[in-house]
Amino acid sequence: MKIWRPDTEDETIDLTPMIDVVFLLIVFFMTVANMVTAEKKEVDMPVAIHSVIPEEFGGRNTVTVMRDGSLYAGVYPTDLDGLEEILKRERENDPELKVYIRADSYTEHQFVYDVMETCAGVGIYNVIFAAYQSDK
Repeated sequence: MKIWRPDTEDETIDLTPMIDVVFLLIVFFMTVANMVTAEKKEVDMPVAIHSVIPEEFGGRNTVTVMRDGSLYAGVYPTDLDGLEEILKRERENDPELKVYIRADSYTEHQFVYDVMETCAGVGIYNVIFAAYQSDK
């Protein structure tokens, strides 16, 4: 009795699904990289002689204070009232909320003080500032 066997001449592997998956991974990582870099507005950071890199940086909400006093909560433009609402809402979700303030080196201190006062008014006392470390 003869057993039927398929022709063995066409034993190529179809790479189309693997190429599609690799292409989708490339698109995914490019999109995520754009989202990560989009979160930061360009500011001229101040230099601090005694600055210290925090041991625990993650889990902080970023507030950026621009040179003209405009505010950004993450990437979204806001004002002090809007910032207060955002921080209240975030603090309800996380009672141990921490804030990371990025201020331009030419920003008037009053604008930074207003942000710190808003944080304190909401009950957030764990605040750190962005600065470059000095070599001196």
